[in-house]
Amino acid sequence: MKKTLVPSLTPQRYAETFAVFVEHSLEYPLMLDKLSSCTNEKLKQGFNILDIGAGTGHMLKEWMSCIDFKPSHYTAFEPNESHFKDLAASVTQLNIENTLYNSSFTADTALPEKYDIVLFSHSLYWMPDPALTMQHASKLITENGIVLAFIGGPYGVHAMFPLFEPYIERTSPMLQNNAISSHEVIIGLRQYGIEPEITLLPSPIDITGLFEVDARPQLAEFISFCMQIEFNSLPSWLQTDIIQYVHGGCVEQGDKLYWYLPTAAIIINARNSQ
Repeated sequence: MKKTLVPSLTPQRYAETFAVFVEHSLEYPLMLDKLSSCTNEKLKQGFNILDIGAGTGHMLKEWMSCIDFKPSHYTAFEPNESHFKDLAASVTQLNIENTLYNSSFTADTALPEKYDIVLFSHSLYWMPDPALTMQHASKLITENGIVLAFIGGPYGVHAMFPLFEPYIERTSPMLQNNAISSHEVIIGLRQYGIEPEITLLPSPIDITGLFEVDARPQLAEFISFCMQIEFNSLPSWLQTDIIQYVHGGCVEQGDKLYWYLPTAAIIINARNSQ
């Protein structure tokens, strides 16, 4: 079968489709609970944060509003220009001493200090070798510090790629590789001699009404983010197959329709990072 030529999302289109995904995702309260419990249990007043792939600062603001104590310094890497502007505004509102980098964090990034917590909030998809990048981050934590990564589990979006990717040929590289899941990261960490702590959060996506005819433009944006492509550029038969795949994995609860995409919380402690 001849493959369809299709562009991956540009940075601007990534930001636009990500906003649609966030609008429907109900995972953030679960992520926030996990992040806050880790903070309250493992950290102390005046802790240092390294936030890798910090996004718009939405998670940071929510996090700071529900923990028992505050950080002394916030360091972040965010390469997306649109997100970086929002992040800078969020940090200013919080009045936290900060160092912000409008660039990518890599396995070779050198930093002059140690951190009490390093956070990857759905940012490992951007790394050529996510496990190696996480291992590198573990070398930047203090004696009692932790690395905490949130990443999709091997379900839903992750499972779409081996099904549908063979029918397309990308004319530009993927920015965010949603074919990477917690499974690949955990296997990679074990190969580097690290046994992480793992918790799967039963994260739902509320896509009630998205399969109605008048919601088709928003559904296209939602799936564009999941597959990191321009969904409307696909042939109609492939669009139909992908929509059926998503719809078939949904669960009705009352008057709501949920697509469950469990999110993994992967933790490396200083003691098991060597």
